[in-house]
Parts: sequence; structure tokens; C-alpha cells
Amino acid sequence: LSGLNSIWTGFINLHSVTKFVTKAYPVSGCSYSLAECLPGTIHIGGRISPKDVWDYVDKLQSSQELCLIRFHPVTEDEEVGYACVYSYLASRYRFGVIINTIRNIKDFYLMPLSSQDPIPPKLLPLAGPG
Repeated sequence: LSGLNSIWTGFINLHSVTKFVTKAYPVSGCSYSLAECLPGTIHIGGRISPKDVWDYVDKLQSSQELCLIRFHPVTEDEEVGYACVYSYLASRYRFGVIINTIRNIKDFYLMPLSSQDPIPPKLLPLAGPG
């Protein structure tokens, strides 16, 4: 992340679990225009199975653009909240469903992906700073 500028700073809120400050960094797609659409607080309102997301992505891939961003805690103190959200989703093998998107964002999912996990094939090839 040292060579990248963040495109957004705000909160991620998982109701009754944690809320923390994070920055978003571009990975692939039109993430810079996406940044203008993000609210100050991103609310995780539910969970969805990865299979359901990948089936949905298959149906939309030709008609919708996928934008990928990476979240990173702003400070070491915020790493606790970041880890809580990651653990919460990963232990349930679920993606988070973001519920407060605006009209320019059709669907928004938070995917727990560890540094050892490969990029899911459905998201390749990456077209951006990675």
C-alpha cells in the first residue's frame, strides 16, 4: 500500500460487533469513481454465501463493471475492529452485504480474504494497481 493513495476514508460498521475507521485503496476497475459514491459509514447489514455471490457475478459479468477495493485500518488501534469483521465473516464462510449503497452502486459485498488466499478466479484478471 506504500505506493498507493487511498481513495476513501470512513467507517465500517458491523452492528453490535464493531465499528472502525478504515481507508480504501484501489485494486481493480473504476475504483476512483466508486470513491465518490461511498458514504461516510459503510454498514454491513447481512451475510451472503460466496456461492450465491459468484452465481450472481456470472449473470452480471457482461453487463456490469466490477470494481475492487481493499480496506485497511487507519491506525494500529483500528486493527482490532478490522480483525473482528474479518473473523466474523471468515468463520461463517460468508461475505458481508453492504446495505447503504447509493444508486450508482448496484451491489456491494465485503469479502474476507487473507493475505495467503489467492484472488478468486471470478475476479481475474485484475485491471488496476492491484
